[in-house]
Amino acid sequence: MNNHIVVINSPKYNRDIYFRRFVEQIRQNKMHRKTPVVLLNTDYPDGLPSSLTGLGIHLVQGHGNHEDDFRRANLEGAENILILAKDEYMEDSDSLCFDLCYRMKEHELAYRVIVECVEDENRIRMKKLGVKSVIRPIRSYPEILVRAMESPGSELIIEDMFTHDKDHFVRYPLWLEGDCWRDVVAAMMMSNIGTPLACIGKGGEVNIHPAADERVFGQSLIILVKTEFIPSEKEVQEAFRKFNSSDMSA
Repeated sequence: MNNHIVVINSPKYNRDIYFRRFVEQIRQNKMHRKTPVVLLNTDYPDGLPSSLTGLGIHLVQGHGNHEDDFRRANLEGAENILILAKDEYMEDSDSLCFDLCYRMKEHELAYRVIVECVEDENRIRMKKLGVKSVIRPIRSYPEILVRAMESPGSELIIEDMFTHDKDHFVRYPLWLEGDCWRDVVAAMMMSNIGTPLACIGKGGEVNIHPAADERVFGQSLIILVKTEFIPSEKEVQEAFRKFNSSDMSA
């Protein structure tokens, strides 16, 4: 196999469901409709279930830090190498992941590696090895790993949305009567409020990322704001009112 995707280790729980969702997401990209996916682990002693083999998944019994297993999975020829944490809640998982990353560095393959890291303080050590990306284990969304492969960097944006560390979403009441979406976005950004990403319609429906020229009708906005500066509802409404006033006067 060449130009395949290798996944080292497997989730502690619900691994069949995880791998099925992971590969189904990969297959949505026409570039990877037929890309072989190789699982390298020891968690399927009786082989893969038909639900996984039917998706074009192959199993190599072994460990990524054994040279024989390394060769049998042809990691040298892999397009992407994903290293999963054995237990997403145990810091000890980072030791194994670090060892695997170091081996990839020795083989000059670190730049192809996306690795999971349980403890944030261990991220820097892994990143210094030259890996492509270091992310938290988020078992409910294997799609994040897929984004890391297809659009490197986007996985960090998605991951940031799960925390309050830097940026997060806040819902603000704002009555909209057919306003152009680009004007709504401009009003918030010009006032340094944040970046509107969705509009809540009057019936409660969520309109995510409307087209720039779309006329929106709604009761609220979902805005991506900085954690260190969370605008008040009054500031959001005044920002929109100020923009409309200046627009009309122009």
